[in-house]
Amino acid sequence: MLIFGLTKRLPTGGICISNTLRTGRVARYTTQATREKIIFNRKRELVKFKNAFSAEPELHVVLGPPSTGKTALIREVTSRGDFNPIFINCRGGQFDTPKMIYDSISSQFAPFFKKYTDIFKKLFERGEINYIMNDIQLKIKPFGGDPITSNNVRKLLDGIGNALPNWTHWDGYKVPPPILVINEANMFSQLGHSEEGKILLKSILNWMVVNTKEMGRFHVVLTSSDSFFFNWIVNLLHIPHATPYVVGDLSKEEAKEYFEKHVLPRYECKELEGKFDRVCRITGTRMLIIDRYVKEYKNYDGKLE
Repeated sequence: MLIFGLTKRLPTGGICISNTLRTGRVARYTTQATREKIIFNRKRELVKFKNAFSAEPELHVVLGPPSTGKTALIREVTSRGDFNPIFINCRGGQFDTPKMIYDSISSQFAPFFKKYTDIFKKLFERGEINYIMNDIQLKIKPFGGDPITSNNVRKLLDGIGNALPNWTHWDGYKVPPPILVINEANMFSQLGHSEEGKILLKSILNWMVVNTKEMGRFHVVLTSSDSFFFNWIVNLLHIPHATPYVVGDLSKEEAKEYFEKHVLPRYECKELEGKFDRVCRITGTRMLIIDRYVKEYKNYDGKLE
């Protein structure tokens, strides 16, 4: 479930995330992106996040240990037709140099601007935007040319922001609003290894704040497995513009339901019915671990330990 209020310690299958987030939200949901696991016990969470992303734009920070399904949940919520998701995955180190930042951002925004070219022209004619991004401005700069600098990145970000209307305008054109999702955004910290990188990093974060809280153009969702990432973001911004969420595992009751009604039938392990407490002492309540444990049990001819 999503819990609003003060969150101090969140059990996550033997791992605890400690924080003191006064406006924190806690989300419990599944771990893997198979169709069955997306459906299991996630309807309420999907609705809660959809409602959050349908309200006035915010900078969201979704935290949680690896394998708790942060990426799967956000992708599921934003890919159902209510939004135009723009995904950037930092796992590959896309945010460690100005060129990588420029290429990652331009390549992900370009399809969105191209898809709605006619609508952007109408927005411009009606004065709802004061700038139009074209293919040349969004084109990834080739190797061998002038090196991409932090200034190039800032100009790109300014152009994207100025070319987007307030999020309320999209409804009049029957177009889902854009939402920027950056996975493992803690990789931003790589920029902090140089003075130029620190300045660029602050520019990127300020751009997110301007386009969410101040101008209301689109939502930004940052996911991270680093439990200190939220504090790091707030310290850089100096003011708490971000809205935190902490992702945990299933409650024991939910995990038991998943074990008995989904995992045991799938692996045909009826003999484990009623033994969840014993299994839970080994697996905790993380779905991925429960699933793997029963699979191993089946593969090794019924050995519990």
